[in-house]
Amino acid sequence: MIIKVYQSEINEYIEMESIGKVRYIGESFGIDSLTNGKIYDVIEVLIDDLIRVVDDSGEDYLYSIYNPKPLDESSKGGKWEIVEDYVGNLKELLEENSY
Repeated sequence: MIIKVYQSEINEYIEMESIGKVRYIGESFGIDSLTNGKIYDVIEVLIDDLIRVVDDSGEDYLYSIYNPKPLDESSKGGKWEIVEDYVGNLKELLEENSY
């Protein structure tokens, strides 16, 4: 599924492919980060426990697969729940790349 994602460095929206949707369950943090219960598009699952998600800012950022939280540790974070899987193996990708 193709979505439009904001890119602040060029001040434009670009088209990117969403491979699924996840719900963030946990403590909300940041104005433009993650909100408890909100559903986010997944752009990519990376090696090393990372998932690229379009967060509240409208941009794509990397978060931990295992425990998404702010880098400054100001929140205990939470977890992801798969809502939609466009590629058919999002669950496997998340499990393969988490500890």
